[in-house]
Amino acid sequence: MVGLLGSLVELDKAGLLDCILYLSGVSGSTWCMATLYKEPDWSTKLDTVKDKIIERLSSSKVSWGNAYNKLKKYWEREGKNGKDFSLTDFWAAIVITTYVKE
Repeated sequence: MVGLLGSLVELDKAGLLDCILYLSGVSGSTWCMATLYKEPDWSTKLDTVKDKIIERLSSSKVSWGNAYNKLKKYWEREGKNGKDFSLTDFWAAIVITTYVKE
């Protein structure tokens, strides 16, 4: 997440951000992309988006109740229907809540 954000900021500083047609990513970079795409004109407002990401990542607010409710909702939608639901899902919810604050 931080790596992609840093690359985009540096591309913007170098005046090369306009050359990008598509973004792709895996793992943490998709969290950055999801935040970018919430802002329709993100490429012209990259500083604002960057500040929002930094603020969220540096906050100490973690809502364990919200994380539990999301995990429970996912279980009700997927796990009860016989689809895969494992300790990995639980672990991912804890990691995302802890580090990404989302």
